[in-house]
Amino acid sequence: MRFSVICALAGVLLFSAAHAAPAHDMAHHAATPQVYHALGVIKQATPQSLSIAHGTIADLNWPPMTMTFLRLADAELPEVQPGDKVSFDFIQGAAGYQIVSLTPQR
Repeated sequence: MRFSVICALAGVLLFSAAHAAPAHDMAHHAATPQVYHALGVIKQATPQSLSIAHGTIADLNWPPMTMTFLRLADAELPEVQPGDKVSFDFIQGAAGYQIVSLTPQR
């Protein structure tokens, strides 16, 4: 009887200890998004996005095309106008392709 009580108590303690272990925060293990680089010409600029005609982006097997990139909320980008040549870096985020940095090429 005494042995059964000790085994039951040990089982409860082990079960409690296993469930009390801290959960892993998956946000710390999330992969950092890959940053891609391109050259292009601004076609349209809005407070939320930039439409850019860019050259080939070999890392993505993309041919030259015009597409809209979202402005990353915390990225401080310089003012640009349609026709400005730019060098830019972008990521693929949950909301789509987002510009993380941009440098006018004068």
